[in-house]
Amino acid sequence: MDVIKRLKIFLMEKIRKTNGIHYYKKHKQSQWSSQQQLVSSQFTQLMSLLNHVYDHVPYYSQYMRRIGLKPKDFTSLEDLSKLPIVDKGEIKLHKKEMVTNNIETYDASEKRTGGSTGEPLTFFVPKLSHSLMWANLWRGWSVTGYQPGDKIAVLAGGSLLSGFDVKRKLYYFLNNWIPFSSYNMSENTMSSYIRKLKKGKVKFLYGYSSSTYELANFIIKRGETIQLDGVITTSEVLLPHYRNAIEKAFQCKVFDQYGANDGGVTAFECEQHQGLHIGMERCYVEIVDEEGNPVPEGVEGRILLTDLSNYAMPFIRYEVGDYGAIITKPCSCGRGLIRFTHIKGRQQEFIYSAGKRKVHGGFFSTTFRQYDAVEQFQVIQDKAGEVRIKLKLSDLDFEQSIERVRQNILEQAELNKVYIEITDNFEKTKGGKHKFVVNNVSELEGEYLQ
Repeated sequence: MDVIKRLKIFLMEKIRKTNGIHYYKKHKQSQWSSQQQLVSSQFTQLMSLLNHVYDHVPYYSQYMRRIGLKPKDFTSLEDLSKLPIVDKGEIKLHKKEMVTNNIETYDASEKRTGGSTGEPLTFFVPKLSHSLMWANLWRGWSVTGYQPGDKIAVLAGGSLLSGFDVKRKLYYFLNNWIPFSSYNMSENTMSSYIRKLKKGKVKFLYGYSSSTYELANFIIKRGETIQLDGVITTSEVLLPHYRNAIEKAFQCKVFDQYGANDGGVTAFECEQHQGLHIGMERCYVEIVDEEGNPVPEGVEGRILLTDLSNYAMPFIRYEVGDYGAIITKPCSCGRGLIRFTHIKGRQQEFIYSAGKRKVHGGFFSTTFRQYDAVEQFQVIQDKAGEVRIKLKLSDLDFEQSIERVRQNILEQAELNKVYIEITDNFEKTKGGKHKFVVNNVSELEGEYLQ
């Protein structure tokens, strides 16, 4: 890292009062520890956290005392199942009781989730957790050859780029970010991004999966390529044809990432592209079924997260709202970190069939993945049993096949009505993300169908 990069990162760390570089170096080493060593460290951290919440966090203290549970009753990580699963609704309802009674000790900041599920959440994060977030983020980026302080273009919305005022511009400058907003992906806007990538000699790009794909597809259509050293995608499911187009446009490998800072997790693809390595130094991950029971290794279920570093407002067995599966089998890269085999999006990415069945958005991904002509899709449901599907096509000849596709969806998803619209206009979240499924069916109606 040259002198200017060092200085900028040093100033950035000073301003936000983090120590990310320290933990980045530490975690660059710890990722090569054996899985047994990492699990042992997790349990040590968990016991410290449990003793803390028993003494200082009313929500957990009251619960544990009510059922006669003490920290010494936890003898393994699996014993964490003795505590309740919490989601955003529960946290909002009991926020005051979930904050530690000695919060001034932790120099905590109030943060806010992006609210892509329609349920934004405010929570407290101590400086240690904030530092670990940056350390794990940079560690994931480093697989591409990136080092903290390197110039990187960031193509995103509110969850990563929260504004362009003087303060935020200084923030981007010190991080050496070239900010590209995902809100307006017009041809003129994307042309300006291409110019900035070339002029700025940028070697790395970090962005929302759908927005990065949209930019890549635009570059391909222009008959161009841009040579980068690495592209990191995040925040949305990276579909196979997204990856192919991005790698073609930018002439490099794509490395997917998954993060949920409220739950303390960051996971990244390594050079082997065989799942996403979980940052075990900060987070313990569980996968459970719909009844809350642990599922066998490799089986998909609800993701629960325990942030082992957040003593200000502990998130223990927090249901972030995503589905996935984990495996402990060692990766051929040699890292000891366990892996997500895949992430399957939000609980809200379901639509309701005409009967009592939930149809996951993955059904539509699988359906449209078969057709090269379909660049993007979006499924919108305003009434149970009916959907509107927006399609962006690269080949308008595909329109003659639409009726067959519509009929297939109608039958397999058990729907009464399916409307298909050819368009370039898609609904995005307030954070600028592209949602595959927009389910506007009321909670009451959804419960009725269950």
